[in-house]
Amino acid sequence: MTVVDIARKDVADAVRSRALWVATAIFLGFILLAQGIVLAVVENPDPELAARFLEGPATEVVLPILGLLVGYQAIVGERETGNMKFLLGLPHSRLDVLLGKFVGRTAVLSVAVLGGFLAAIGMIAATIGLPPLAPIAAYVLFVVLSVAAIVSIAVGISAVAETRTRAISVAIGGYLLATVLWSYVVDGLYYAVTRSLPGTDPPTWLAIVDHLNPLTAMSTSADVFLPEASQIAITATEEGVSATQTEQTPSGTAETLVHEPLFLVAVLVFWIALPLAVGYLRFRDADLS
Repeated sequence: MTVVDIARKDVADAVRSRALWVATAIFLGFILLAQGIVLAVVENPDPELAARFLEGPATEVVLPILGLLVGYQAIVGERETGNMKFLLGLPHSRLDVLLGKFVGRTAVLSVAVLGGFLAAIGMIAATIGLPPLAPIAAYVLFVVLSVAAIVSIAVGISAVAETRTRAISVAIGGYLLATVLWSYVVDGLYYAVTRSLPGTDPPTWLAIVDHLNPLTAMSTSADVFLPEASQIAITATEEGVSATQTEQTPSGTAETLVHEPLFLVAVLVFWIALPLAVGYLRFRDADLS
């Protein structure tokens, strides 16, 4: 039960330090802002369209940053303060500490995410009608799994790094790679194989490589799990700018492997397991003196 004990302590520390409340407030603010824009700008929006806006900056930009911030100090912070020797002096192994930190910090961020989604769904239901709950539930569960993957990466970095400065530097570098540079990496790999740049219809193997990025997998999951939504037509006139929904259109999910739910889940499971394994192997042999 030592993993559970460490996770429980981590959650309690987050509550006392207000980290849980800050993370919840940030995610809640961004996801409600997206819903507020839909309700304020679009004329007579339907619940399906509002549900599509559960995907947006809150999940694709803010959530990864929160995950890295929540997890990057998990191990290295305890080492720098000297608390790690105290933890290991109790009946805890280094694996217990690593897994307990991962579980605790995943739980903290998951509570923030669930709170934000519940508030957004409540806002939709109270204003324009109840959205389809089954696909939303599947999407929310996938986002929670994404939270676990992001926190695992952060905790793995924390276990490998020797100082907080190095940990945050690697975390920032990884975030920039996943969000800004990843498309160049994928294009570069395609060029190395084919001596040309990918066109409008890239091969399946390139799409698979692209979706090895967990943030890409999370972005695609909205097309897979959330309901199809109508497009928004924006019109500018002398009286101002208005937005209306046009006819229903498919969300764009192609019949390829990267749009299979099991594939997307497998990508996230891989990113949960790999950083924890690498982090443990490094942390297991680390000199804490």
